[in-house]
Amino acid sequence: MLGGDLHTKNVEKAIDKLATIIPLFLASTRFYGKRLKIYPNKLPAYVDKPQSKLKVVSIKNVPQQDSSSSDCGLYTCLFVEYISNGVFDMRSIDIDAKYHRQRYATIIWHYGKIKNDDDAISESEVTRTIARKFGGPRIAKEHAPNTNNYPTPRARRSNLR
Repeated sequence: MLGGDLHTKNVEKAIDKLATIIPLFLASTRFYGKRLKIYPNKLPAYVDKPQSKLKVVSIKNVPQQDSSSSDCGLYTCLFVEYISNGVFDMRSIDIDAKYHRQRYATIIWHYGKIKNDDDAISESEVTRTIARKFGGPRIAKEHAPNTNNYPTPRARRSNLR
């Protein structure tokens, strides 16, 4: 694990740049106006946001994954979840990666099920374009392979008597 004054200064320098550029990006993409349409009662929280630098809070004692683990995405999601819920002191938090993987999978499955049950459609279905996974060009939906039948269902066995 990295540490020391030089590392801390380099991290703070990088974070300071992000704290400046993120509000500019959000303003240029009209993020704040879009949020107000969704949450009009949040107007005071958005006043003067495009001009102001993000507030940076340094969190100490963040749970660390084992060096042999590949759970960095999971730890990132959990960190964001805790911070979003106002939990800034994480000294006493013991991460059960298996539990949280299963919990997130259940949340995603439930979301997909509700979306399917409600016949909800995604933006890509409305615009009839599909974004490639690794940032390639968008392609028209009619040129994309049909994935509705994947995985292929197994043949049913008849009862042999």
